[in-house]
Formats: sequence, C-alpha cells, structure tokens
Amino acid sequence: MTALYLRLSRDDGTVTESESIVNQKAFLTEYAEKNGLNVVGVFSDDGYSGLSFDRPDFKRMIKMIEDKRINTVVTKDLSRLGRDYIEVGKYIDKYFPAHGIRYIAVNDGIDTAAQSDDMTPFRAVFNDMYAKDISKKVRTALTTKKIGGKFIGSEPPYGYKKDPNDKNHLVIDEETAVYVRRIYCDFLAGETILGIAHKLSMDGVPTPSKQKNLTAARQAGAWNDTSIRRILTNPTYAGHLAQNMTRKVSYKVDKKVRLPREEWIIIRDTHEPIVSQEDFDAAADILSKRGYNKRKRAGEPHLLSGLVFCKDCGGGMSFVRESETRTYLVCSRWRKNAKLGVCTSHSIRESYVESVVKEKLKELASAIDTSEILTEADAFFNSENNNAKLAESLVRKIEACKSTALSLYKDKARGTISAEEYAEMSDGIKAERAVYEKRLEEIRREDERSKTTRNMGELLKGILSFDDIDRNTLLMLVDKIYIGQDKDIEIRFKFDNPKG
Repeated sequence: MTALYLRLSRDDGTVTESESIVNQKAFLTEYAEKNGLNVVGVFSDDGYSGLSFDRPDFKRMIKMIEDKRINTVVTKDLSRLGRDYIEVGKYIDKYFPAHGIRYIAVNDGIDTAAQSDDMTPFRAVFNDMYAKDISKKVRTALTTKKIGGKFIGSEPPYGYKKDPNDKNHLVIDEETAVYVRRIYCDFLAGETILGIAHKLSMDGVPTPSKQKNLTAARQAGAWNDTSIRRILTNPTYAGHLAQNMTRKVSYKVDKKVRLPREEWIIIRDTHEPIVSQEDFDAAADILSKRGYNKRKRAGEPHLLSGLVFCKDCGGGMSFVRESETRTYLVCSRWRKNAKLGVCTSHSIRESYVESVVKEKLKELASAIDTSEILTEADAFFNSENNNAKLAESLVRKIEACKSTALSLYKDKARGTISAEEYAEMSDGIKAERAVYEKRLEEIRREDERSKTTRNMGELLKGILSFDDIDRNTLLMLVDKIYIGQDKDIEIRFKFDNPKG
C-alpha cells in the first residue's frame, strides 16, 4: 500500500520541467510500476513551502497512515518531503518507523527498508540550506525595492492605503488618517501616551490590528502604548517611507522582532504626509526627553543546552558560570539535593565537552564518502548571484547623492537657497546616502563570505570539518550526551555510525 507524495513551491527557485508536479507524478508512477509497488494514493501539494508541514495533502496522507491504509511513502527526493531538516529528521527517524512506514527518496537513494544511508542527515541539512539561500535572494530583491522607495508590505501603515493605480505607492486613507492626526495633536498638547490610548479606546476608535476587519458596529478593541508610540515614531507619517522595521526571527519562523532604528530603510518624500515634518520632529523631541528605552534582546542559548545528561541518575546537566570565560556542567539533581546525598556533581567544563563532541563528529565524518553528494551539491547550488547588479545600482545612487549634495552646496554659495533650506535638504540626502552605503557594505561582506564558500562542495567540507558547528546542525545530528562520574563522555547520535 504505497503513497506517492509530490510537492513544489516558489521556495524551490527556478523550476525545471523535470521538477514540475506533472513530471514528478510520471516519474514516481513509473518507479512504482517497475518495483512492484501497489499505489493506493497520489498526494500533491503544489505551491506549498517545504519549510512547513502544514500542507493539506500531506496531512491527508498522514491521516491514511494513522488509519493503517499506507505502509510505504515514496518521493522523488528528500527535499520533496520537506526542507526543514529537523522536522524531516523527525519523520524519517521517529514517525515513519513508529508507524511501520517504509520511506523511499528515489533520486537520493534513500530506502529505509534497506541499509541505513549515512548521508541522509547531511542531505537534509543541505535541503534546509537551499531554502535558506532562496530566502536570502528573495530578501535581497525586496531590499532593492525598499531602497527604491517602493512599498512592499501586505498591509499599509494605519492611516494609509495602497494606491489603486500602483500597489507599491501609498495614499492617505482619510477614514483612519483623522485618528493619526488626533494622536499627534493630543501628544503635542501634553497628553501622555497611555492617556491617548485610553481615550481612543473609550471612543471606540479602530485599532491598527482591527481596522482591516471592522464589523458593522465598528468595535475596535483596545489601544495600547506600543501602537501609539509606533505611530509617533514612524517617519512614514511625515511622507518618508520607512520599511525594514521588523525582521523574521528565522527564514522558517513567521515570528518577527522589532529592529533598531539604525537598521530601518527610510526614503524621503515618497508620498503625501499625514502630519507635517515640524509636528513629527516635535513629537520625536518630546519622546527623547521622556527617556523611552528599547528592550534588551534575549541572550543566545548554550550550544549544548538540553542535550547533556548525567550518566548515573539521568538528570539534566545544569550550566554554572564560574567566570566570564569559564562555565561548568554539573548534575542538576545533585545541585538541588546535594545535602541529601543525591548523585554527585559530575562537574566538567562546558568547553571540554564541546570539543569532544566536535572531534567525534569529525572522526565519523572522515568515514563518509562525500564524492556523490559533493557533485550533486555543486550542481544544485551554483546559481547566479544577483548581488553584482544590485551593487552597481547602489553605487550609482550613492554617486547621484554626492552630485546632488554638491549642487546644493553651490546653490547655497550663490545665494539661490538659504542656509536653513540647505541644511534641511542636505540632511535628507545624507540620510538617503547612508542607507545606500549600509546596504552596499552588507553586499560586499556577503561577497567576501561567498569567496570562501563559492560552491556547496566547499560548504559541505566546511560542515564536515565541524570547526564551527551551529546549534541547529548539532540538534540535527546529536540525540543525547551523557557525562559519567569520572568525566567519561558518551555521545548518542541520530544516525548510524558509518564505521559500523
């Protein structure tokens, strides 16, 4: 009872004829016939990202697996199953075996009914990296539009709407712009942010989050200080398009975080302002004097967090910092109940455990024949980089800013414009030039990095060296680490030892 699973989406980059849904189906159907597999269902998710497993036909296939109507799942390659290597690993290593499912990825030579493929975890990592690479290219294209003064958001800022003749241009939405003007007016008159929020809520004024889904009764929900502050600090309301104000936590996590102001992309005079520049600047001045502080970002977790356990009692190991440069792992049960004689400390330096794990991974990797996947990876990832064209465009824009600045200076020297006019216009040009120069610097840093990882073969060699392993990759490869009383270290991996 075999299921053929097909998937394709925009995160797969340039789609070739052989990768299309139609050709995937033909390819797998032929494979099933040649290998005597009884196909009971073809499941197709066309247009769904490989980073999420919330796909309609994939869930329908899982339901049939739960109902014991399927015992074999076949995909063209591992990336069709998914591109999030952690989730792919869960299905291959845990879910499928637990439900008696044989999994076959034809082009990758994976068949769980046969001998274990030592490269499966690494293939999954590469599929995830491909999705990350595509995400970066999409982000670069969107950044280019932002720098060009094009609005790219799905929802315009409160008080604006998309121009019906140009979706990348904003026009004032008078229905809500009146409340933006009210916020500025009240704030400049001395009202507090919380006071403004309270009055708007009491008056039933629609909040930014509710405005797009207003009911007939116009029930708006409650305003809060965050919404008011964002309106008071967004240059868009003064006619200067501000974007890149938030960023996704990860290319496969939809949660967003607020970026510091210096990372915003602000392009001046792109649309009609709702408030004057003078009022916007006055509000900013008041906010600065009231001492508004940004929240600190949370720290990064330890590399081995959640992976290290006491070999004798099975309890997790806690991280205890002795100094800025030295952290120890100790048995958490001993730490909490030392006076009761529960276990012993098992104290061991965190850096030493990390080094042992890396060395063991290097040892295992040395036994793997990477020639096949190196060839596949080089062909798969050597796509043309768009950074060169973007860099050229940014250089031209920077030179144009320089030329405009020089022209303004000459106009001031001739007396064509006043010193005040010169200062105002010059500041705007400097800010615009700074945005271009910052993005150009980022591109050049990316190019420098790409010189050392020009193809994915080199990147694979870098991964297998394990000199600088990241936490996500470690979670993909390592199941648990046990620390003995005599500081002996036992590492259990999520894949079979290639040395047998």
